Amino acid sequence: MFAVHLMRGVSAVLPAVVIASTIVPVTHAQSYPVKPIRWIIPSAPGGAFDLLSRALTPQFSAGLGQSLIVENRPAVSGIAAMEYTAKTTPDGYTILTAGNPQIVFNKFVYKKLPYDPQKDFSPISQIADLPFALWIHTDVPAKTFGELLVFAKSNPRILNYGSAGAGQAFHLAMELLKRKTGLEIVHVPYKGNGPALQDFLAGRVQAMFYPATGQMLAQMNQGKIRALAAATDKRLDALPNVATFTELGIPDVDRDIVGWVGAFAPAGTPPAVVARLNRDLIHAANSPDMHKIYDSMNVVKVTSSSELFAQKIDRETRSWGPLIGQLNIELD
Repeated sequence: MFAVHLMRGVSAVLPAVVIASTIVPVTHAQSYPVKPIRWIIPSAPGGAFDLLSRALTPQFSAGLGQSLIVENRPAVSGIAAMEYTAKTTPDGYTILTAGNPQIVFNKFVYKKLPYDPQKDFSPISQIADLPFALWIHTDVPAKTFGELLVFAKSNPRILNYGSAGAGQAFHLAMELLKRKTGLEIVHVPYKGNGPALQDFLAGRVQAMFYPATGQMLAQMNQGKIRALAAATDKRLDALPNVATFTELGIPDVDRDIVGWVGAFAPAGTPPAVVARLNRDLIHAANSPDMHKIYDSMNVVKVTSSSELFAQKIDRETRSWGPLIGQLNIELD
């Protein structure tokens, strides 16, 4: 009987087309994922983004029921990885780890950006907060931040500091500190935190902002590096004898110097797929194995709904724009 009605005119076909069009996304979400998922990292191996993503992969993969293939695409300020991910098909089979440098800072640092941080990506969930400390190599004859200031002013442009690249969190953190204190130190940008950290630990650059990871603590205990101050509102549990910048009389550093890591999908990814990724990522982050990883890296586990994560990004975008303008950092 239904077939007879279909033969009477095109108008009878339209309801069936409409129904089919509403069914396709639901079916896609129910069957997702049916093949491996690529996880793009905008930095070289060895940095916080890379380590956290790889640590999450086993549990995240198990929840999704598909392999996660981690792919590092290091380049200046993570731009290549961001542009690549933004242009991929928004079907849930390419996701991205990124932080406030790529999602917030780059927008104000670069004159031209081949992606729109807020329009080209769908936030999945935050992964972690990264509390920073200021570290120096023990080749530098300074045991306190005050001594570092004196040495740097007496030896201008002798000291260098490393970061994951221009406009990255550790770069902006040091430039903000220089503006607040008059610290004389030269920026050396790298393609990711891993290479920057490697050169810092080898003494090729003398200072760096970095979380108090197990690796940093081990190097400190061996007498190779020192922590001079924590950019946090209270002393870090891993560095109980290291004062905060506020305690040293340098206010608001804990408010202005922040770092976080999150996961994103290309804009246009079906909401049901983003919700599935959010659910399984949070489940992975809450696993006992990941608690150990967070503790060993001395980073803070932070997860949330996609909506709350988007709101956080919006707040930071509005607050960091004027601040980066004051720092007068602009790149081609």
